[in-house]
Amino acid sequence: MTPPEPLRPNPFIYLRILSVPLLWFCAWKDWQAALGIGIGLSALTDVLDGRLAAIDRAYANARLDSFADKFLTVSVLLWLILLRPALFTDHALWVALAAATFVASILVSVIKYQRPTTLHLLSGKFGGLLQGIFVVHAFVMGGYSPWLFYLAIGSFILAGLEEILVLLAYGDGEHLKSILPMLNKR
Repeated sequence: MTPPEPLRPNPFIYLRILSVPLLWFCAWKDWQAALGIGIGLSALTDVLDGRLAAIDRAYANARLDSFADKFLTVSVLLWLILLRPALFTDHALWVALAAATFVASILVSVIKYQRPTTLHLLSGKFGGLLQGIFVVHAFVMGGYSPWLFYLAIGSFILAGLEEILVLLAYGDGEHLKSILPMLNKR
């Protein structure tokens, strides 16, 4: 039996992780347009690391990719709290619903599997695109679009609910791209 090929460092994952401190500097200096552009470029590294891993599985590192995603996501959330606090006061109910969905998906994963998941469902990817567009727009344009906000937060909530359903109904779901085909089989 041939041993598995060792993992190679995926430069795009490391670039995303290393970009976060630079983006924090932009936030600290209140360079919001630079922050928005940097967030967009950092999000692009997520797409590129996935493409590289698809071409050569030796670059696939789901746990490190998931860490990089969460590191950037938590930072973006904190930047929004610090630099766009009206988002949270004007839309407190939506924000609370999104937070509850996020926490619930982590709790389901930890209770069922003793670890956070590394699911990469299509709803999460599509939601991430909408959320990225919203965040970049909010920082680059100096304000935010309410309809982009509702698209972004709605997609976040739906992706979280799908992740919960996958975890509860289909195990760790790491092989699934979406729950929709599985629902058609029932």
